[in-house]
Amino acid sequence: MGSAAVRPYLPILCVMVIWGSMGVFSTYALAEFSPMAVLCLRSGLGALTLLPFALRAGLRPARGEGGLLAGLALLGVVLCNYFYFRAIALTHLTSVAIIYALGPIVTAALAAVILQETIRQTRLIGMALAFLGVVALLLTGTGEAAKLTFAGRGEAAELLSVLCLAVYTIFSRRLKHTPAACGVFWMMAVSFAVTLPPALLSQGGINLQASPKAWLSILYLGGFCSGFGYLLQQRSIALVGASASAAFLNGISPITILTAAVFLQEPVSLPQLMCMAAILLGVALNAANRNLLTIK
Repeated sequence: MGSAAVRPYLPILCVMVIWGSMGVFSTYALAEFSPMAVLCLRSGLGALTLLPFALRAGLRPARGEGGLLAGLALLGVVLCNYFYFRAIALTHLTSVAIIYALGPIVTAALAAVILQETIRQTRLIGMALAFLGVVALLLTGTGEAAKLTFAGRGEAAELLSVLCLAVYTIFSRRLKHTPAACGVFWMMAVSFAVTLPPALLSQGGINLQASPKAWLSILYLGGFCSGFGYLLQQRSIALVGASASAAFLNGISPITILTAAVFLQEPVSLPQLMCMAAILLGVALNAANRNLLTIK
């Protein structure tokens, strides 16, 4: 694959790295802030980060797309993250991560129905390989398999989170005229406005006495993960489509484990590295979306 063919995938590759590193900084932030406070502060800082770019693009959404932006904000930012936090609180983190890995499959299915995106042979193989790779990666060397459940309230909450993100990804394709920076700015602004009251009213409110490490984590989560992460994802959806963009979400798990190894000194085994290779191969096959054999 030449450089011209790779270039459209650069935005989503950056998203994969940014969101993959999010786990470490979320751990630091959630140690001193409530989940709602983290979501609120992330959204507010994301909006501030994108404000100069939105002003340069004209700030106002395109006519007729304001309602769509508000809906995307509630679905893809507020509800998606709310259900995710609920899932973490109610069930095992490994169960949550495995259900999250279903995201590209759900997105591809919805894209085929709603956007008429074609699912070819390498996409089917890639989705299966990446999903199985994520499951194996999460279970390798952890001894957690016997503890997992997939039929509780936490699992239902994570499935709703996956559905919210998939529908958000699909309907983002309908933002035809609003510049990406302007669109993501308003999504973050709406999310901040919606989450500020519950964040302030929750027990402990917003912890202004948090440590510098926690505040720096919030800055990273807001500026990079919420601001630039969502912006680059929007550009990727416009460049390569909903299914191909969602395929790269399975690459988040390897990045998360590698960043945890660097920052938290968590060990990485050879079987885990092999699983990571399988995941990345699955992501590449998914993005290629070609037929290997002609079926008559």
